[in-house]
Amino acid sequence: MRPVELNQLRSFLSVARTGQLVRASEQLHLTQSALSKQIKGLEDELGVLLFSRTPAGMVLSGAGRRLLPLAAKTVESAQELSALAKSMRGTVSGALKLGTIIDPESIRLGPLLSTLLELYPHVDVSLLHGISGGVVQMLREKQVDVCFYLGTLKDPEIAVRQLALEHYVVVGPAAWEAQLRDADWPALAAMPWLATPAGSSQHGLVDQMFAERGLACHTVVEADQEASMIELVQTGVALGLMRERIAAPALRNGQAVVWPGVRLPCPLSLLYLRSNEDSMTLQALLAVAQLVWPAEGELAP
Repeated sequence: MRPVELNQLRSFLSVARTGQLVRASEQLHLTQSALSKQIKGLEDELGVLLFSRTPAGMVLSGAGRRLLPLAAKTVESAQELSALAKSMRGTVSGALKLGTIIDPESIRLGPLLSTLLELYPHVDVSLLHGISGGVVQMLREKQVDVCFYLGTLKDPEIAVRQLALEHYVVVGPAAWEAQLRDADWPALAAMPWLATPAGSSQHGLVDQMFAERGLACHTVVEADQEASMIELVQTGVALGLMRERIAAPALRNGQAVVWPGVRLPCPLSLLYLRSNEDSMTLQALLAVAQLVWPAEGELAP
């Protein structure tokens, strides 16, 4: 699921308040066609109908009534953020070192940085890429000011700003479908597995998953990128634990299958040192992250 656009939310609010496309389009200085596309795009993105179209006008559906207060709150928060950013724009400056993980699209790196640099043009951003365990170590050693992280972390010196919730599933070659369907935990552990580097989110989840049942999996090859992992799964090399969203295209195309026995939640978060929380550049990034990730929740496959 892509981030909901603020313009779509503004269109939703205006139509809800006026009940008419004509009046709402005049308020927003849009054509009726453009406004209808905004509403349709928001409905498609959310997967619900927001209005019933009647001869008398646009009537909020049940889902629309429930979502309206949150949409209003989101737009209001964005307006407050923009006003605050405008007042700070000439004062926030300096270097910001950001630790990144996985692929840029999954952490919305492009929208995050473009919005940050639009609102705070004097912030100088440096990126350092790694795995979750590696970037946390960079954070502790103050090589980065803030970092993305997949997993659960409890450290009194580190603050956690959760952005969304990913899910990990066990993915295997399509040819193993019958074998996987009937597999119990010991049979699953005995199959060939893809290993991931120590410190990665997958490594910790796999170890925990089997250790809780007194088992250890049989690994045959190590891969450090999910693109490589899905390729190795599709070609019949081994099983792998990977993010459901990453595996989704191969699953839809029949090139891989999921073992139905487990679906592991894994939060995606931003981490920073509590001792550094007064940093203006850090606070600017956190404020922008609230725009790019407007509501904490599950990421759709």
